[in-house]
Amino acid sequence: MKYYKLSMDMNRENDIVCHFENDFGIQQNELTLGKAFQGWDGRFEFIYDSAEGDIATDYLANDKGWFVVSEKLKTILEELNTEIQFLPVKIIEKQSRAKLNYYIANITKLVDALCLENSEYFTTEIPSIGTIYTVSKYAIFASKTQNADVFKLSNRQEMPVFVSEKFKEKIEERDISGICLNEIRVS
Repeated sequence: MKYYKLSMDMNRENDIVCHFENDFGIQQNELTLGKAFQGWDGRFEFIYDSAEGDIATDYLANDKGWFVVSEKLKTILEELNTEIQFLPVKIIEKQSRAKLNYYIANITKLVDALCLENSEYFTTEIPSIGTIYTVSKYAIFASKTQNADVFKLSNRQEMPVFVSEKFKEKIEERDISGICLNEIRVS
């Protein structure tokens, strides 16, 4: 099976780009580290200016770096083998105050599948933590993915999102927008 690193489609124009005005104390990394978030109360909102972009993609760009998804993409994610916490979030147009309903897809499926032998990386030693791997090109062990279709890597590699060929097929079938997939090496 093929696997891909998921990222924002940066080749599009006029897409909505969201910004937060009040984070209510929610730190940026709290929804990127692969852990369930407790205490979501629905107050958090993203704001966008339609003069800067007005196309609502299925994966919305935002200044928190969170995986903000449409109902359409959420439905696909729910069909796949993964573990995701969906947190409802309002996307509000700055002038008109029109609201869009989206979800922060907090991926909690972590697998220990990083293949350093076939990855390109460098290391940094931090006395209180140990070895940190900064990876520029990922490789994974397919046998260690637990057949997950959407996941993050464990051991301080939780930032990128990885997806299976099954995910790729589903988003292509349903014309999902805002996503770029880059194939990674599989061992």
